[in-house]
Amino acid sequence: MDATDLLRQAGSIADAIEQLADQLKPDVIRTARANADGRRDLDRIEYALGTIGKALILTDYSIDQDKDIDKLNAFRQSQKDMA
Repeated sequence: MDATDLLRQAGSIADAIEQLADQLKPDVIRTARANADGRRDLDRIEYALGTIGKALILTDYSIDQDKDIDKLNAFRQSQKDMA
């Protein structure tokens, strides 16, 4: 694969992950935790995300703490809105 193909692949992966992240709402997580199959699926998601995170960090990806905090705050707010 040449650089153009690899960049296209990275963009495609990013698009897919963003679409999936939009679907993983707190109510989906809570419902999944209440079921054995759902818990297994959440474990698979967590493992996949951990693998992606490690790959990014281990290949000299710099972490933007401000962006990470913004995402965490948005998630916490969405949990409060569900209550």
